[in-house]
Amino acid sequence: MKPKGFVESTWLDYSDVTSDCVLMDLNAYIKFQFLNHITKEVMAEKLYDHFMMVELMNKCDFNKLIKSYFKCLNDILESQVETSKQKTRAQKYYEKAVSISKSKEVNFQDLIDYTRIMMCLYMAVTKNQSKLISDFDLSKECLDMDTILTFIHRETVPTLGINKRKPRFDFHNPYSMDSCILLILTLVLYKLKDGE
Repeated sequence: MKPKGFVESTWLDYSDVTSDCVLMDLNAYIKFQFLNHITKEVMAEKLYDHFMMVELMNKCDFNKLIKSYFKCLNDILESQVETSKQKTRAQKYYEKAVSISKSKEVNFQDLIDYTRIMMCLYMAVTKNQSKLISDFDLSKECLDMDTILTFIHRETVPTLGINKRKPRFDFHNPYSMDSCILLILTLVLYKLKDGE
């Protein structure tokens, strides 16, 4: 997958209403001087340039960014899905998503399918107050963008020391892998919700 194809499949393919909503959220990752003067084509170019800069700063290509996106979401959810000898529905779908993430070649539809499964699982985790889940709603209607993005921003990881944690994502550098993962997630979530 290339950044240009990703931008065409997300940003340039959104309805006008979705595009207006996305602009507000994208301002967290890409700074604009004047939001009301941005055309779809100008924004597409800004997104493409942003991904190219992330590739340069992190010395990787877009496929590596997508693999980092997969790894991050896999890490967040792997301990939240109940495992048992008789596989639960959540476990089956989680394993399906992980198998997509481990594919050598990933296309845009794979990215959509993966994100839908993982974010539906994530919604179940947030509703279940971070307890293990065995079942979940796979419909796009269950996806609440505000809830997902709020909880994702609050994710933490263990750090040195007893019971110490730090934020999973570092937002200080707009060209960091963390910021890029959240940008990709935001664009794909809007694609999933487009037209509703």
